[in-house]
Amino acid sequence: MSTDRVVRHFGVMSFTGTGHLNSLILLSQHLKDRGHEVTFFEKPKIEDRVRQAGLNFYPIGTSKSPFKEKNANSNHPSLHSQFSTLRFNLRRITQDLETYLQETTIAVTRAKVDVLLVNEIALTGPTVAQIAGLPYFIISTSVPHNFGWNDLPWLSGYKYSKSWFSLIETAFLENSVLRIHGPIRRALDACRRRVGLGPVRHARKSYPELAHITQLPECLDLPRSKLPGNFHYTGPFANQEKRPHVDFPWDRLDGRPIIYASLGTTRNVQAFVFRLVAEACKDLDLQLVISLGGRFDAKMFSDLPGNPLVVRYAPQPELLRIAVIVITHGGPNTVFEALMAGRPIVAIPLAHDQPAVAARLARLGIAEVLPVMRLSARKVNRAVTRVLGDPRYRCAALKMQATLHSLHGLQRAGDVIEESLERYAANHLSIPR
Repeated sequence: MSTDRVVRHFGVMSFTGTGHLNSLILLSQHLKDRGHEVTFFEKPKIEDRVRQAGLNFYPIGTSKSPFKEKNANSNHPSLHSQFSTLRFNLRRITQDLETYLQETTIAVTRAKVDVLLVNEIALTGPTVAQIAGLPYFIISTSVPHNFGWNDLPWLSGYKYSKSWFSLIETAFLENSVLRIHGPIRRALDACRRRVGLGPVRHARKSYPELAHITQLPECLDLPRSKLPGNFHYTGPFANQEKRPHVDFPWDRLDGRPIIYASLGTTRNVQAFVFRLVAEACKDLDLQLVISLGGRFDAKMFSDLPGNPLVVRYAPQPELLRIAVIVITHGGPNTVFEALMAGRPIVAIPLAHDQPAVAARLARLGIAEVLPVMRLSARKVNRAVTRVLGDPRYRCAALKMQATLHSLHGLQRAGDVIEESLERYAANHLSIPR
């Protein structure tokens, strides 16, 4: 890589979910530290978080949406209601796609962006890049979609399905969103036709990304015999100095070893899981600290067994350094930070990529994995006791910790991005060298 670093303006197409946003903010801050300019193009609700990180922000989707949040009226909705909700969600997704394509394409041009960083689930990203004539990178903040998110159910323990309709809905949404089939693909194809582009299924071939980068470390992934030449494992995007400050009642820690429990910030968090975890840990000579990830009010859990310390948000990296075990849903942010701290895990995957992450932890002997369906306090207690009592879990976690610290994920990702852009610039005069 040249020692004369070229300053470029990166546009980031992220996602409002905290797990995705945190990782892309850390990568963007690293690029800024290298001298580049970075602007996020997203919904206004994350503007404060992005600007607090010292990054630029350009609001997208500010016009009033015709779709209002649709809530279920009952814990047991009718089949007609479930189909109605599914149709509503798909219509809202397609409306968002059309809005993002129109507004983001105009915005990145006005902002004079040189290159795009596209979250893998920002489905419009490659099309925006192609219309605007910009080079782009695909960033996977977790297990890449094409690696499979529930291929090893016997390892992940993932069996969460309330009904047969849930199975159909999950399969339909995965095909529509993750595999770009069905109504999502038709909406994207219609938008692409209007600007003279071919079908989205050919987009990655006709206008490929410069590189596909994942913060999933190769040492945690399943063995693979073949990967694209522009695919890069890096390792976690970790930088504790860049984490925002979180208030925490440190004076309420009583000196006992700590069990840290977090189910992340996903909408799929089930409140009953926190209660089962508290019941499971009440008789252990350990102090349970529960982070609610902003999904609930801590007052809702004032009556938990064992009187655990429950907070709306927690300074996760600091607590992981002093915890002896982590109970988590298997989200990549919590898992990567737990592994960077060398902590063994009890994983209870709830949805999305969490089964895939949990399967990889189980395969390496770092975690016990429990299915959320038929979950009980007794099963959680057994898993916690087993992980604490068997030194092999901690040894596996410490081995992974040493490997992850040697990877320097952010540095590696920054190098891949700059080196790829230099090669691109050698053949394209439109981007500065």
